[in-house]
Amino acid sequence: MKIIKYTKKKDGMYSLLLEDNDLILVHEDLILKYGLLLHKDIDEDIREKIEEENLNYTAKTVALKYITTRFRSEKELKDYLDKKGVNKDIIDIVIKDLKKDNYINDEIYTEMFIHDKINLTMDGPYKVRKELEKAGIKDSIINDKIDIYTKEIQIEKINKIIDKQLKTNHNKSNYMLKNKILNYLNNNGYDSSLSISIFDSKNLSSDKDIAKKEYDKLYKKLSNKYSGSELEFKIKQKMYQKGFGSFE
Repeated sequence: MKIIKYTKKKDGMYSLLLEDNDLILVHEDLILKYGLLLHKDIDEDIREKIEEENLNYTAKTVALKYITTRFRSEKELKDYLDKKGVNKDIIDIVIKDLKKDNYINDEIYTEMFIHDKINLTMDGPYKVRKELEKAGIKDSIINDKIDIYTKEIQIEKINKIIDKQLKTNHNKSNYMLKNKILNYLNNNGYDSSLSISIFDSKNLSSDKDIAKKEYDKLYKKLSNKYSGSELEFKIKQKMYQKGFGSFE
């Protein structure tokens, strides 16, 4: 079948118009591989091979667009191509090809991921580890790279979090404040024993001083609505909710 016209498309693809007015999409590498510029004709066997190989090029183009936004793990790319309906065998070929050219490298991905989490977030190392596991990174790679998140970095971040929480939660009892902050640190992936040690080293205000201020504030607020024993009950109820057991 004679090729009548070559029309350049995006992503290195060409549309070939055949003499029977049929159109086939061919990657430029395959045009060179099968010498279609020289011979300007194509038989059925070559056409079948080209259409099969085009699937690989199309899948690779989709993969490259996906990983240009940010570096991806092997699992993330496999999942993405699978959602795009790419055949599993073609996914394996594309992954192998991209790994050869270092577009996919789970060790580099892990290093970059940890550095980004340290520099751009307040996530602790255990949370970072869980996210890497979710991205399909092997334990051996995580264990080798997680030391990037040093104890010194963790201490610095824990201190920042505790200091910020102390400033914004000055109306709670020390007991309630400690539980709140330690739960927050635990949920964000920090070592619990380290968090407790750093919190306990802080110079906190006396519960009595905080309780008196809070009592006076509640009295002023609630006395417009309640009086006598009912007022005292309402104030005590609110104080207990804030973690103050004894405040008289």
